[in-house]
Amino acid sequence: MKNIYQKLTTCLMALGLTGAVSAQSFTKVTVQDSIATDTHWTNDRQYLLKGYVYVTNGHTLTIDPGTVIRGDKQTKGALIVERGAKIMAMGTAAQPIVFTSNEAIGNRSYGDWGGVILCGKSPNNWASGTAQVEGGPRSLYGGTDPHDNSGEMHYVRIEFPGIAFSPNNEVNGLTFCSVGDATQIDHIQVSYSGDDSYEWFGGNVNTKYLVALGTWDDDFDNDCGYAGYNQYGISLRDPYAADNSGSKAWESDSYQNGTHTGLNGDVMPTHPVFTNYTVVGPLVQPGSTAYDPQFVAGVHMRRGSSMSLLNSVVVGYPAGLLIDESDSTAFGSTIANLVSGAAEFKNNAIAGIQTNGVGGGKEVVLVYNGARSLTPTNLASPDTTGSGIFSFAPWSGPWAFIKDAANKDKIYANEQNGLRIQNPFNLTNPDFTPTSTSPISYNSTALPSYVTAGGTLDPFSNGKLYPYDPTKPINTDTTGLFINYNAPNLLPNLTSSKLSSSFFTPENHIGAQNYNTAKWTAGWTNWDPNNTDYDSRSASTGIANYNEEKLYLQVSPNPAQNEAVLGYALAANSDLNITIYDMMGQQVKTILDEKNVAAGKYAFKFETADLSTGVYIINVTTESAHAAIRLAVK
Repeated sequence: MKNIYQKLTTCLMALGLTGAVSAQSFTKVTVQDSIATDTHWTNDRQYLLKGYVYVTNGHTLTIDPGTVIRGDKQTKGALIVERGAKIMAMGTAAQPIVFTSNEAIGNRSYGDWGGVILCGKSPNNWASGTAQVEGGPRSLYGGTDPHDNSGEMHYVRIEFPGIAFSPNNEVNGLTFCSVGDATQIDHIQVSYSGDDSYEWFGGNVNTKYLVALGTWDDDFDNDCGYAGYNQYGISLRDPYAADNSGSKAWESDSYQNGTHTGLNGDVMPTHPVFTNYTVVGPLVQPGSTAYDPQFVAGVHMRRGSSMSLLNSVVVGYPAGLLIDESDSTAFGSTIANLVSGAAEFKNNAIAGIQTNGVGGGKEVVLVYNGARSLTPTNLASPDTTGSGIFSFAPWSGPWAFIKDAANKDKIYANEQNGLRIQNPFNLTNPDFTPTSTSPISYNSTALPSYVTAGGTLDPFSNGKLYPYDPTKPINTDTTGLFINYNAPNLLPNLTSSKLSSSFFTPENHIGAQNYNTAKWTAGWTNWDPNNTDYDSRSASTGIANYNEEKLYLQVSPNPAQNEAVLGYALAANSDLNITIYDMMGQQVKTILDEKNVAAGKYAFKFETADLSTGVYIINVTTESAHAAIRLAVK
């Protein structure tokens, strides 16, 4: 490693990483009313939304990486992209775009401002075909073009949004109103929303990599005929923050007053697909009472919903899957959708539910006309038997349905001894990665005796277990004495017709994250936005609490324990790769690999909790130069 240090000074000069950088000041821009021309927001300024700000038909709002936009609390500032308009919010992992509260550090809270609303021309199931946005904006949504394009949002954080003015009259963190599938949405974090983090009103926009932190009401609310695809998502709840309407990870409805009905067969039901999600509720242990009793369930399907959930993890809720059947045929039948396969609930893991482990446990609950004072604690015959109008035939009831071997859903009494995820309940430093012995990433099942017969006592050198290498594709072929077999305890579903779209990436794991791959939340997410200083940081970073006077390939803290911040600067646009090596010269992990990163000053936060105690080298490589710095981990 000696040569790396000898080259350090030369490389710093080549990278433009020399000298101290003084704190920057921002030009503050107040934005009100309508944006009626093509507009470009840059990261050397900060923008304050006052009241409802509309991007109008035919115009595009472009937002540079690292730009900070604040919402005014008094006027409940919000950004609404109207039908025919576009938003191009092009953040990066190193430079996320941040929408946040205009309140001071430590004083930010739920509902400080209104949030972001996208309106499109894609179909919904309103009888009129169009509707006005909830919460008071003037904007309409709806149309006949499923391929409508409302723009792009990549690497965007939305913090402290969401206002519930009255029941069914709310502004959420990020709202999709009839948004079409030409719109591109990925790597979004909504934190501490005063209503839902995400809500879809019809449309068919697709998403990847969504994060919901500390939501007040529902994390992923979908209704009015929404039909999009969604892969990779995480939600984490504050145990003491829930809504009086009942808080869930998913709430899904097909029909309501003013929409088409479910009579004579469903007319455009809500039928999105969610896969590879990990949702973590308020119950650290199943017997816990330290949570708001207004929490309801991980998944609430009602009013004829045909939502499908596959390959996902539901942890720590009073109930797991809550099936809510109505006596009004106008709302269709949620049960009928599950029985027919129009809706699928397959290859999911449910863990740490309040009353669990036996028939009638709350891993799955069936209720009639509402969730009985919000929390489904009163188990009566309709809940457990599924008889009469609740018939699950050919299954005897919801418990038999969810335990059916063909559905491959698994139940664990608690997360700690069952699913074994690293640190899912930590609100400020969570880790949703399964451990190496989790059933998500390991097979602990004993091989059949005939495989170990004939003198081959341990053919795979793994303790006579079914073989599984998480770096290889799933293979459940048992012929030839399991020579081709490769699968964990919890099998992902790769054959469902719901996942046939090329939009989905086939994964060899359930849940949002596998244990042997880089965390897709690393660097751009923020788990403590209330204590983030957006006034004194560099305009181009989106990361708080670093020393700008040392922004020349500086890593802090050093030694690091759970995370560190690497400061660096690029003299010109360049591809950028940042990797960590141990002192033997072996690459440990890649923490950033991006194309065409803009010139500028950066501070990139990365996790070190997964590194063993010791000394490492961080290598920063551009197209024309290379530099390195020592990192100690304690």
